[in-house]
Amino acid sequence: MLYKGIRHNILNDAPFIGALIIANDCHMPCKNCINEHLKDPKYTTSNTAGEIIAEVLSNGLNGGIILSGLEWTEQANDMVKLAMEALKNNLEVIIYSHHTEKYFFKIVPELKSKPIYVKFGLYDEKLKSSNNISYGVKLATSNQYIKYFG
Repeated sequence: MLYKGIRHNILNDAPFIGALIIANDCHMPCKNCINEHLKDPKYTTSNTAGEIIAEVLSNGLNGGIILSGLEWTEQANDMVKLAMEALKNNLEVIIYSHHTEKYFFKIVPELKSKPIYVKFGLYDEKLKSSNNISYGVKLATSNQYIKYFG
């Protein structure tokens, strides 16, 4: 699967310390997106879900995976493979998506019954917030929220 990279020991993007695994792309035109530079093809790499999770597990501080940076629903099959491999290895999972809850689970209904966190909501610069906190995670805009399933 294609992805842009892994950043270990992320403290503030999940209710656990985790490895941020950056999706391969995002086609949303969010104004002032902080990840726009990641869309550059020079950052693209490829590994299997098993190889990616093995790298996550090689760092003892990672308690889970954070699927974020760009939009994982644009490669939904890869997202499901990573989430399932992480859960199989007793890692926690959080997925960041700009979609609504209804649309997210229309794309990946098989994840609805899994014990995962999902951050819902499109980044909207007009709704920037400094006090929207969900599951201990400070979210960028007031329309975003995190929900736990499972």
